[in-house]
Amino acid sequence: MLELERKPDFEKTLARFEAWWDRQIIDRPPVDGLHVGRDHPPRHPVPEKKHATLREGWFDFEYAIEQLEANLDGAVFVGDSFPRFWPNLGPELCATVFGADLEFQPETTYSRPIVKSCRDILELKPNLDNPYWNAIRRATDLSLERGRGKWITGLTDLHTNGDLVAALRNPQDMCLDMATDLEGVRAACDYVTRSAFALMYEDLWTRISACGQPATTWCPVLHAGRMYVTSCDAICLFSTPMFKEAVLPSIVWEMRYLDRNLFHLDGPGAIRHLDALLDLPELDAVQWVRGAGHGRAADWIDVYKRIQARGKGIQLMASDIADAKAVAEHLRPEGVWFSVGGSYCREEAEAFLKWTERWAAGKA
Repeated sequence: MLELERKPDFEKTLARFEAWWDRQIIDRPPVDGLHVGRDHPPRHPVPEKKHATLREGWFDFEYAIEQLEANLDGAVFVGDSFPRFWPNLGPELCATVFGADLEFQPETTYSRPIVKSCRDILELKPNLDNPYWNAIRRATDLSLERGRGKWITGLTDLHTNGDLVAALRNPQDMCLDMATDLEGVRAACDYVTRSAFALMYEDLWTRISACGQPATTWCPVLHAGRMYVTSCDAICLFSTPMFKEAVLPSIVWEMRYLDRNLFHLDGPGAIRHLDALLDLPELDAVQWVRGAGHGRAADWIDVYKRIQARGKGIQLMASDIADAKAVAEHLRPEGVWFSVGGSYCREEAEAFLKWTERWAAGKA
């Protein structure tokens, strides 16, 4: 029994997600994201801390955890939202396992490309004993220790397959390689995924599962076993034939390795590949991220219907409650997870949760 101080019904939330993976419903679909005001302000807020460099700030996971501990005081988790800590050094962390360094910015980090062709990647050896990965190990261990009974610790950002190749090579140069040496790009994608994905995943999952926690990530999804949000943001740069030939096989390898997977389809430039992904029996669910400036979820109802028609689960990222309801009118409840934006009073949030129960029962 996993109990969290600020989320006493966490086991029910985990059960709803387990049902969601199977396109089933216990009482209602999972619902997260509903922001509700705090019970009271943090009684012991952490003072602002100045770091000498951006790198120092990114590596200061002790301070990040102190901030979380303070912010949990008075925090309210409505529906299936839950407290979690996510150790993070940016989306190109995996490139450091193959020898790259990171450039630090206030909001993100970038890797410095280290190869002159995709085939050069085949000569690199993955090594977890580096300052970046060791920092993630320490952050994971610290979070598990300090967060026992308080929050869930997430698996760090694992951008492998084509994204890792792009990080080591440079996205523009990878596109040139796609045009001149498609076989070399596929070899590189296969190599980095098969040599490092399980190595990295197990290094962290062993720690998390040993503490009796389920898997979660930067995305607040849950599963009791091996689960991850698979992705390749670079696919917006490729044609579908090139994507299917060079990158998709390594994504399929990851999906087969995992017990459950949710594919992060990022932006209108990636939507051309949706059918290729939906064709995969290994795919469990899709997170469609339309991106800033591309309307509301209700403007993409056809995308959600396509996903559901192929028997896949959906993370429905709605702008607000009205947006979520507008899309739900066109979908079956089974396999829908609502992630709803906006701030609400407790009564409004609870009313929406009751509405999802009625919708799931066909009575909305």
